[in-house]
Amino acid sequence: MSKILKIDNGTVVIGNDDGSIVDVNINDCANFIPNVGDIVEVYFSDNKTIVYKNSKTIYKPLYPGQRVVNQVVYALLALFLGGLGFHKFYTGRIGLGILYLLFCWTGIPSLLGLIESIIAISKKSDDNGNIIV
Repeated sequence: MSKILKIDNGTVVIGNDDGSIVDVNINDCANFIPNVGDIVEVYFSDNKTIVYKNSKTIYKPLYPGQRVVNQVVYALLALFLGGLGFHKFYTGRIGLGILYLLFCWTGIPSLLGLIESIIAISKKSDDNGNIIV
């Protein structure tokens, strides 16, 4: 992916993932008004350069331990099987899943599962229906 770094006097400066920088004419931006920070795709041909805006939002974990999971599946597992920790197993957090299983008789994991399902439902998902937990 490439990112628009600067717009100056009809020229759009685009930074690529490989560290290279491309200068294109603002008229080469196909069907969108470029803004600094936009994620774009740049295509070159023999005589023309075309820049398309990438409208897909893809969430990536920011910190270690975060997982990208399907929002609906996670929320349903947390709501109905949260007391047994199934939603933790789904996210790959096996230790927490076992901890939920060990303390399921207290009812505390069920309450936590209910709270976590509400939090999951209220999070904004990406275009694929995924959230970060």
